[in-house]
Amino acid sequence: MILPWVKPLSFTALRHSTAEIAELVDREIHKKRRHINLPKPVLKLIAQALNRYVWWHTTSADEVEREFHDQVIDPTAKTFKDLGIEPVDLADLTFHYLQMYRSASYYDLPPATERERREEKKYVHVLDNQ
Repeated sequence: MILPWVKPLSFTALRHSTAEIAELVDREIHKKRRHINLPKPVLKLIAQALNRYVWWHTTSADEVEREFHDQVIDPTAKTFKDLGIEPVDLADLTFHYLQMYRSASYYDLPPATERERREEKKYVHVLDNQ
């Protein structure tokens, strides 16, 4: 699932990697999403095949190409600070945007408090499936 609004949220107080944002999303929707890292050429070939043989939109080779672009901000460009926009923590925004992606059993749960987030970081969860 590609969430188009995840990348533009660069006005946060901290810089986040894609993996950190994915972990934050997984925690908020109470679901572990699968992700397979593929090299860019392989992913482009798969995207071209999907685009050609499947009638619904999945992804395209152009979207894969854009996914690998590194954003470089011009030092002379106006920043959010110049425009009077204050940075916010990404974790404070996720509940509102991701609530619709939760399953019905978790939909009405309130967002995790700061204390619950700190407690979650203290423990390592081990699942024994034997």
